[in-house]
Amino acid sequence: MAASVSVKGSRKSKPAGLPPIEYATVVLRCPLCDTEFTSELPSVPEPEGRDTDLRPRYAAVDPLPTLIHSCPSCHYTAYQEGYGVRREIEVEEEDAALSLRPGDRAPHRFGVPEDEDLEDLRRYVRHGDLVRGVAEGREPFGAERYVLGARIWEFLKEEEPYGAADYYLRGSWCARTAGNRDLERRCQNEAMQRFQNALDHSLVSEADRPRTLYLLGELSRRGGDFARAVDLFSQLDSNVDPDEEESALFAHLARRQLTLAVIKSDINAAIAEDEIELEKDEE
Repeated sequence: MAASVSVKGSRKSKPAGLPPIEYATVVLRCPLCDTEFTSELPSVPEPEGRDTDLRPRYAAVDPLPTLIHSCPSCHYTAYQEGYGVRREIEVEEEDAALSLRPGDRAPHRFGVPEDEDLEDLRRYVRHGDLVRGVAEGREPFGAERYVLGARIWEFLKEEEPYGAADYYLRGSWCARTAGNRDLERRCQNEAMQRFQNALDHSLVSEADRPRTLYLLGELSRRGGDFARAVDLFSQLDSNVDPDEEESALFAHLARRQLTLAVIKSDINAAIAEDEIELEKDEE
């Protein structure tokens, strides 16, 4: 069974006082159940800032909820590559837009599963395990799609928990945008478990270690585990290379967030522009 994609057209929308937003309508075919469906994708603009858990902030439409796609029939969920799309140039441009600042990372994507995995996935879906507790009986959107994507990632790549953590982290960002605090907390907890699992099994590269420790500390603070946040922020501040720009940035942010953890504050904080530009100022 082949997956397919085609672009039907595009349109523009212009919120008051903001540049036009371009949309493309993409037709996808589910590799599990052969359902054909459409998704409308906004272009990925440059973020205007970030929250302290690295969630990008956009002046207009937040593109994150619609960058991942769920089949309306079986709820198989993946980025476009999971439907057989090959868009090397567009993907590079999209990843660049999502990875503009130090500490950002491109999404973890998987392609169409192998035939053997597809059969196992179909059984998994039929048993109801994929959607259990998430959008049961209706089409998922936003954070729910990232939860389903994380479950499929783990089904296919159980030995790579860092990728699943990324899905849950992005799910928490989408839940915050939607104002769903309960789902945001659930996604944060799931992300922390997988980040910690990756650290415990030496599955985090040295380049990603400062980012991972920082995110564990920040997600712990946001979840109210202030003692753990203090410990992680303190570890990070004393165990980074000050000459490496991304490590220096996370050490700087850890010192700032440590003050919030000490006073037991779980507020949603933002990274100031001068902190985003910190490494440039130090050169």
